[in-house]
Amino acid sequence: MKRIILTVLLICSTVASAQQYLTREARLSFDAGSPLEDIEAFTESGSAVFDASSGKIGVQALMTSFQFKRALMQEHFNENYVESEKFPKASFRGVFAEGAVKGALSIHGITQEISVPASLTQEDGNFVLVTSFEILLADYGVKIPSAVANKISNTASIQVRATLKETTK
Repeated sequence: MKRIILTVLLICSTVASAQQYLTREARLSFDAGSPLEDIEAFTESGSAVFDASSGKIGVQALMTSFQFKRALMQEHFNENYVESEKFPKASFRGVFAEGAVKGALSIHGITQEISVPASLTQEDGNFVLVTSFEILLADYGVKIPSAVANKISNTASIQVRATLKETTK
C-alpha cells in the first residue's frame, strides 16, 4: 500500500512539475515620451513564470535593467522617478484567463489591481505571453516635476513579450 501511495505521489509531482514554464529573458519595454521627447526603455532580462494547470502567471523586472538611448535619462529614471534603490523591482502576479491577465501590478512600492488584454499561445512546446497596456504614472506614485511636464507623458505604454520554457527538475 505504501508503495502505491508513493508511486501516485511521484506521478502527481511529475505531472505538476510538467505544468511549470519559466524564462529569465522576458522583454519588457515602455514609452513615456511626448511629442517633445522620446522616452523609451527596454530590458531583456525580465523573469516570468506560468503554471499551465492553474493559469497563474508572474512577471518581474529589476528597474535598473531598463536601458535608455541616453545614459542621463537612465540615471534620472532610476534616481528621480522610480527610485530604484528603494523600489528595485516592478512585478505582476495574477492569472491568465479568457484573453486577459488579471492581478496585482506593483511599481514604485505601490500595488494596483489591473486587468489587461493578453495572448498566451503555444509555440514549439513553449508558451509565449504578449501584452500591451497603459498605466497612469500618478497611480504608482511616480511624480513628474513641472519643469519637465511637457516632455514626459503622464502615462506609460508598457509592452511585454516572454517565451516561457517548460521547467525540468
